[in-house]
Amino acid sequence: MQKATRIAALLLVALAVILAIVAFALSRRALKPAPATPQISSTVAAPGTMPEATAKGPAMVVAAQALPAGQPIDVAALRVATPAKPVPGSFRTLEEVDGAIPLIDIPADAPLTANVLSHGLAMQLQPGERALAVPVDELAGAGNRIVPGDYVDVFLSLKASARNLSEKPAPAQTRLLLSRVRVLAYGAKDLPAAPRADAGENTDKPAPGNPPAPHSAVLAVPLELASQLLLASQNGNLSLALRRPDDGGLPDRALFPQPSHALAPLATLDATRKQQLASPDNRAFAGIDGEGLTGQSSERPTSPARTSRPAYTPSLEIIRGSSRNQRGVTP
Repeated sequence: MQKATRIAALLLVALAVILAIVAFALSRRALKPAPATPQISSTVAAPGTMPEATAKGPAMVVAAQALPAGQPIDVAALRVATPAKPVPGSFRTLEEVDGAIPLIDIPADAPLTANVLSHGLAMQLQPGERALAVPVDELAGAGNRIVPGDYVDVFLSLKASARNLSEKPAPAQTRLLLSRVRVLAYGAKDLPAAPRADAGENTDKPAPGNPPAPHSAVLAVPLELASQLLLASQNGNLSLALRRPDDGGLPDRALFPQPSHALAPLATLDATRKQQLASPDNRAFAGIDGEGLTGQSSERPTSPARTSRPAYTPSLEIIRGSSRNQRGVTP
């Protein structure tokens, strides 16, 4: 009996020790401070800087003031914020949108996204260039070995032609029309877009099957030469000659007569206004005609003066028997 009582007492003591240890552990856990719930900061960074909370939450570029359409964006008109929820297509750094051009008016505090900024081939043009499409095939396109971003020379071939049967036909000719123009698109392929810093691995895969044969090429053409390319594509055959990108050879157009224009300038222009005719916009507006396309100079020879003929005076002859009398007739 005493032995059983002693065993029961030892078990109770052991149980009490275990309960004490468990209570002590629970009390220490209750005394620890609960971890703070992470919150996204809504602080705004000064122009040209990034907020400290960017490393803890998503950053997004927003307009610090109203941004008009068609005007390049200055970084001073932007700020970087960390909103509660990221906006798809938004930008994280100011450098990504520095100099970008809005397609629409963007109000203040609105996020900048890719779909409201100019993109595509229009942003690949340099000032003074225009994008024009010309027809191509396997022969005219260097065996379809041209890819967007290449530089080509455009050659023009004209067949012999005459305005009417009485004229001698102009001889056939082939000449360099445009030199070192950049290919913006060839067939269904466009210039690749610049990768974004936060973009993941490109997972785009080529479409299955054989791509369609290219039928057009989009070229970046200087404005003053756009009229020549358009008229040549309608009246002759164009061929694109592929060239090395670092080959900067260009013809000196000042060594040859200027082609004739479709619109003649006013004869009353002073010297200052005549100098404005050489600007690319005015040259493009003056255009080019068929004679200029065939290489004829704009300085057309003056027609020779016609020889003066004596004025014809009508007369009336009166015959009376064997005598004749001629009198002038007043009209």
